[in-house]
Amino acid sequence: MTFDREHLETLLNENKPAEVLEILLSYKGKENFVFFMKSEAYRLLGKFEEAICAAKQAQKTAKKTEEKLEIYLALSKCYRTLGKAKDAQKYAILAGALAQKEQLVDFAILSLQELALALRAEGKLGEAKKYLNEVKEYYESEHDFEGLSFIAWSLGGICRLEGNFKEGINLFKQSYKYAAKIDDKISMAYALCGLAGILRVCGDARNCVLNYKKAEKLFSKTQDIFGKAYTNCGMANGLRQLGFLDEASRHYKRAALLYTAINDTVDLGFVKWGQADVFKRQNKLAAAKDMLEEAKKLFANSDEIRGQLLTEISLAQVIYALGDKAKADKIYFAAVERAQKEGLHTYLEIYT
Repeated sequence: MTFDREHLETLLNENKPAEVLEILLSYKGKENFVFFMKSEAYRLLGKFEEAICAAKQAQKTAKKTEEKLEIYLALSKCYRTLGKAKDAQKYAILAGALAQKEQLVDFAILSLQELALALRAEGKLGEAKKYLNEVKEYYESEHDFEGLSFIAWSLGGICRLEGNFKEGINLFKQSYKYAAKIDDKISMAYALCGLAGILRVCGDARNCVLNYKKAEKLFSKTQDIFGKAYTNCGMANGLRQLGFLDEASRHYKRAALLYTAINDTVDLGFVKWGQADVFKRQNKLAAAKDMLEEAKKLFANSDEIRGQLLTEISLAQVIYALGDKAKADKIYFAAVERAQKEGLHTYLEIYT
């Protein structure tokens, strides 16, 4: 059986990954590009484990340099999203070395971008920012609005982690404007999510929820399961901060179902952390402790340091309230010490 590669690529560019998988469902051969199309379709659906398996199948038969580079970059993106920052860095570095060797500038830029994002995921914010700004200069020279939207979104996320809220808000707004120039609704939705998240941390939970609702409308017309889960979790955080605990719980449950469907255990950890905070506010301390222990397990095998620290700090508070002061102190101060070592300010986000 043969396939129209151009048609499959068009479907992916139109954000119709489910249609691509339907076309490829009966494929039994080992043609490289078909496995790669499957991988990209799974990735766009947010099914990252399946995307990794398909990309590694494509890797076995990849001969052309461009094919190898596309696979390396796809693997880097998937591992990063699953909280495997070191694996993501490995594939970004492999892609960068190959692109430089073959003097393929576009791929070299994409490799540098992926390396920066993997470093950001590991908490190496200074290095990540340096590389992202290098990529930004290239996109500016090319008038690449899609790329500029993504870089502004990425830099906005770093500002949030650094506590530079004003700069971060401006960057997320820039990201939205760049995406709107080319009517890229998915990038617009992610920019709104980034803006909503940083607004929540700096105390504007009302506008946080409003921006998540705008993002939810945009994602509702897409097949982006990860985006829908991401929005539900963020919306729940904002509603929780506003005190609408029952409504927050409904969104957490929706996010948990979606993250479970795509096997995204790291982001499921953030859902459990949020659900635990609802229990804390309802004075259900035993239930909060159980939920935080679940979150701790979900974060344990990842490079998601911020999630690990948020969970430890919240767990220390619950254990203190349950009467074990010595254990609570030990957990809390160890988490703060680690946060300071990593250059994160998670321990100051307790009020959220």
